[in-house]
Amino acid sequence: MASIHFNDALRLAALSLQDDALPVKPKARVIRDVYGRLRFALDCPLADYPAAALEKLQKAQAALGPYATNSEVLSHDSFSDPQAVFGSSDWHRTLVNLGVNEDGKPLGAVEIQLLDRQITGQDWLRTSRFDEDGHPPRVVFYGLKGGVGRSTALAMLAYRLARDGQRVLLIDFDLESPGLSGLLLPQDRVATYGLVDWFVEDAVGQGDEVLRDMVSLSPLADQTPGSIHIAAAMGQGETAYLSKLARVYADTPSPKGPQTFADRMLRITRLLEAQERPDIVLIDSRAGLHDVAAVAIGSLASVALLFATDAQQNWQGYRQLFNHWHQRPEVLRQVRERIVMVQALFPESDQAERASRFVQNAWDVFRDLIYDELEPDADTLEDAFSFDLHNEDGPHFPMRVRWNARFQEFDPMLGRSAGGVDDTDIDLAFGPFIQEVIDALPGLTNE
Repeated sequence: MASIHFNDALRLAALSLQDDALPVKPKARVIRDVYGRLRFALDCPLADYPAAALEKLQKAQAALGPYATNSEVLSHDSFSDPQAVFGSSDWHRTLVNLGVNEDGKPLGAVEIQLLDRQITGQDWLRTSRFDEDGHPPRVVFYGLKGGVGRSTALAMLAYRLARDGQRVLLIDFDLESPGLSGLLLPQDRVATYGLVDWFVEDAVGQGDEVLRDMVSLSPLADQTPGSIHIAAAMGQGETAYLSKLARVYADTPSPKGPQTFADRMLRITRLLEAQERPDIVLIDSRAGLHDVAAVAIGSLASVALLFATDAQQNWQGYRQLFNHWHQRPEVLRQVRERIVMVQALFPESDQAERASRFVQNAWDVFRDLIYDELEPDADTLEDAFSFDLHNEDGPHFPMRVRWNARFQEFDPMLGRSAGGVDDTDIDLAFGPFIQEVIDALPGLTNE
């Protein structure tokens, strides 16, 4: 007998649920634990489910081998508070590819209800807390990999907005690799406390005590009509950063139940907005497939800028992330209208060819996993989210940040006479990108 592995287990479970002998109501669901083991679950007392159908589920579950702890099917009888389980917002309609038959013909995909218990990554599937109303526009800067100029682009956008008279708030949620303070603040301007201080102090009820001493004004905007306010990850004279960082992701108690890191990340963003009253918020997210990025994109972003170069590892990574959403249609619909690709480090040579190749590679991924599938002979559906290859309104069609030698290892505080850059350099390298971001934010007033 062939071994059953992680992907096989969910496919076999989904296939078992297609048995016509199983009742349509209640439809059996699937719970996957932190080890990947599967249990069928019934949203009813066990006595209300037909005995013959229950026996089928028990046999199908036992057949999952190491990915089933036993043959017991879960029901209301299995939980002291079944409503907390079956009413959880973490249930998702999930598409499962059934693979191919013996002749190699694709069997298509089926939809199941899945409760996926994960140690990390749960927030890639949680958009129900998305903060829609009552806040300034928020732009999230995200990339699968570092070294693509994401932080530099964020700094230059902040400067241009301040030059245009905007009050800008920068939040550095890249806690594992904090960089905004080093880029935009001299040491004597760093605030007393950083975001990690708020997370650890908030856990013991003292978050408000550090909030007022968490924000610095960047000298980058000293000569502009606007201002740049920075909430950095790390505070002044920090000596215990790793010890604090090790604690920031823990759930904390509250009168309404445990507060997750995602809940707290949303709360500190709101608190900083209320305190600083910015016209726009720029958020530096952690790179990679981390929960910080999941919250930033899924719960905070008005627009999420997905930075990439035209490298195969970037497309492989985005394909994995998009496929994660694609399998959960409700999550996908919440996220896809907020994401936009950014072609980073756009080269000075062979621009037409490289631009065309990037658009094609981006569109291939979006077509397969983000856009609605249309019949070949059908007109576009009224509410379909789908864009053709050359449609510049599609999120696959990138904003571009030009590569410029003057911005390699540059100090934004230095003027041109001291080897730095000036407004001409900034507008040449970042001007079109900045304007596209501004145009994408209808809530931003241009004074």
